[in-house]
Amino acid sequence: MSVSLQRRRSRQSVDIPLLEASTSTAVHESHFSGFSSALAPSPRLKQGPFSRVNKYLPRWMATGLSYRHIGLGLVVFGILALVRNFLNRPKPLPPQTCNAMDKPGRLLLNLTSPLHTHWRPLDETACPALPSYLPGLWKLSKGENTPFPAYEINTYSKEYQFLEGDPVPRHSLPVGDGPSDPADPVAWLRKLKRKKDSPPTVLVIGDSVDRNGLVHFCQLLHQNVTISLYEDMHSHPPPTPDIVDLTKGHGPKYKGWDQRGLPHMCEIPFHPTSGQSGTALRVVNGFHYGMDALDEFDTPDHLDWHKPGRIENRINDLVVPFVEQIGGPKKIDLVLLHSGMWDLALFGMQDDKTKWSLSVPLTPEQLAWWQERMRHTIFHVRQHFPHSRLVMRKLHRTDDQVQGTQYITNRRVHQLRHLQEEVARVEGLPTFDYGRMLEGYQLFQEKVHPLLLPGGVMYGTNLMHQLKLALAGYRD
Repeated sequence: MSVSLQRRRSRQSVDIPLLEASTSTAVHESHFSGFSSALAPSPRLKQGPFSRVNKYLPRWMATGLSYRHIGLGLVVFGILALVRNFLNRPKPLPPQTCNAMDKPGRLLLNLTSPLHTHWRPLDETACPALPSYLPGLWKLSKGENTPFPAYEINTYSKEYQFLEGDPVPRHSLPVGDGPSDPADPVAWLRKLKRKKDSPPTVLVIGDSVDRNGLVHFCQLLHQNVTISLYEDMHSHPPPTPDIVDLTKGHGPKYKGWDQRGLPHMCEIPFHPTSGQSGTALRVVNGFHYGMDALDEFDTPDHLDWHKPGRIENRINDLVVPFVEQIGGPKKIDLVLLHSGMWDLALFGMQDDKTKWSLSVPLTPEQLAWWQERMRHTIFHVRQHFPHSRLVMRKLHRTDDQVQGTQYITNRRVHQLRHLQEEVARVEGLPTFDYGRMLEGYQLFQEKVHPLLLPGGVMYGTNLMHQLKLALAGYRD
């Protein structure tokens, strides 16, 4: 037996049979024993531990496999996988800057230039006010030299004039010089590289307050809202000349639909001088009736009800088919979700039937039911829009002494606001606390609907800020 064969015997596993001496010349060490031996035919595996596997492998593999070769291959494969994962890993996002709307502050009305109405934190050194998104978007869509909409102060009531300005003495606060505006507050939108048929898109799934927020957003920027069928976005109701404000009323029914329940769309175009063309952004809505699961609003006095009533079914049968016509769920960058007003109305209707007092708080059973329904709705939205940033809007307080809002009692509003906050925390959702910013301004709303100023401005400012975060990659 040759020396080389003895050396090979000492390195071989005991359960792999050695070659006969007559084959010693086949394993004689040479210049090519490193690489070519792995490719050279070898009968060593005919009775070894891989013999059962050999018949399923190509001949060149079956005759050349060994523990050493397989181990080496696995190591190389693992290294390549690690390198690939390292190169393709998502870049970590920088920590989000503070959101001024989440901080204690005050609402500053600007009656002569409504676009400049804004929320200012009490401590601006710790968290500055948000950039002037709406004025920036005005310039982006109307041109740099187009003046902002301006109004005479005497066109407003004394109540409005009394509330204009800073309600807190500036010398008592650590304030800066105003909104921390960059030179271009919407540069992130101007420089976004998207196809012309795929503009940044916001989907609002909510009630009439959210529908009005969309309409106000368009009104502030002097654009038109389009209404269409869910199944055909090119089928529009005929124009109604006497309807000039969609927050005040809609035209007659269209193909069996109350127009209030149909999808509304607002598209903001680029101005030709902006360096871009097409649509800068668009906002669409899907209307629903809260967490009602039994179609309890399907009554003659609810003229705007249209099946399906359950929110999950409305998303499946109405919202998603509409979204498919504008590119599909992947084209939705931001989803604003709300449910609250219809739910309080539902509880009030149920309590009326059972002669239960509306002045008492919601019961633990009612709160548990709402929490379960809301969490299931969030899950359902995420299933359909997994790539979108999802934000929950919180309730605002109404004047429960006004006819038509008797079910929206202050006590129950605060209960549901706390539960909304808790559900959002558990689900990992950011919130838009509409109610905190509008508290004290109930004079400036019609029943449950905030007016254009300040409600519409605050709604539009939040929409822009959340869209900016969505486009930067921040999801839930």
